[in-house]
Amino acid sequence: MRKNLEIKVSIRNFGEARRLAKEFCKGKKHVTFKQKQEDIYYKVKEGRLKLRIIDGIKGNLIHYYRGNRERKRVSEYTIAETDTPQALKGILNSLYKILVTVKKEREIFIADNIRIHIDIVKGLGKFLEFEVIIKTISKARKDMEKLVDYFELDEKQFIKVSYSDLLLRKGGVNAG
Repeated sequence: MRKNLEIKVSIRNFGEARRLAKEFCKGKKHVTFKQKQEDIYYKVKEGRLKLRIIDGIKGNLIHYYRGNRERKRVSEYTIAETDTPQALKGILNSLYKILVTVKKEREIFIADNIRIHIDIVKGLGKFLEFEVIIKTISKARKDMEKLVDYFELDEKQFIKVSYSDLLLRKGGVNAG
């Protein structure tokens, strides 16, 4: 199972977040791209299971474990890619109850082991999310601190839960 360290914060200034992400990646080998994502969360006994449909044509089945206690959270996850997400969705829908569906537009900046996401989430708003792939926990924490400092984020504003949890709090199985 792979691990990452992550944080999420609500943002008001989408353009400023994008500018800072571009500046942070400047001079590093990096990639930038945009996606429309539909994350279908299923009710399972352990962890979380979601099917991410990307731009309607490809997908990832993601099973992960993550606590909601810390503002900087460690996730353990396994990802399986698919070129037939609609067929997989049909199978999963026949086996599991849908917990919630999250729809978002995501701009992704990847540099080394760092992923910066700038998200517009239907029904929730705009967010900035950092994921640092853990090679060693000490390096991941240092990388995260660099990001937090660079973006001048206030740790008190970090969101401890996933978009799915936020939508469920707003009330509904298929919120968003």
